[in-house]
Amino acid sequence: MPSQGYSTIGLKPSIISELQRITDQYYPGMFLPSTLIITMNEIKRGYYTPEMHNIKVDLSGRYNSLTIRSDVKEWLEENYKNLFDLYAERYGIENFAQFVSYFIMNLFQSKIKAQEQVIKLKASEFKWLIQEYKKRKKQNGLDTATFDRFADEFLRELLEKINEAKKILST
Repeated sequence: MPSQGYSTIGLKPSIISELQRITDQYYPGMFLPSTLIITMNEIKRGYYTPEMHNIKVDLSGRYNSLTIRSDVKEWLEENYKNLFDLYAERYGIENFAQFVSYFIMNLFQSKIKAQEQVIKLKASEFKWLIQEYKKRKKQNGLDTATFDRFADEFLRELLEKINEAKKILST
């Protein structure tokens, strides 16, 4: 929660530059700490799962401090408690700052991997979806729903029905 205050973490220059690259790619114009807030919320909502990837993080250079919301710091600390042993074994980390560096890089790799699975829709390619949008908008008075939001919800419902049918047919 923003009302909880702020905290700082130390990050090496290579991590800051990767954070900047990811921010520019996925959240243009965002403030760097906001990327960590969004990433944390995406993971909490189950949009993707942070996995451990075969990465080697450049831990050279002086630490730079980054001010983040306290809830993000608490989330990082919680993951540190839960995952430190796995990270220490896999990456040879020894402290919280090193853990955060590897954890953030793994978050970004997981996000990139998840984005490869995303279907990007162009309204012009889905005339049937536009017709459905107009029909439901007229029926339900969806004044505030944008086409993108409608498409996300409609297709999510469609995929849920398909997955449910798969379960029924496979048993």
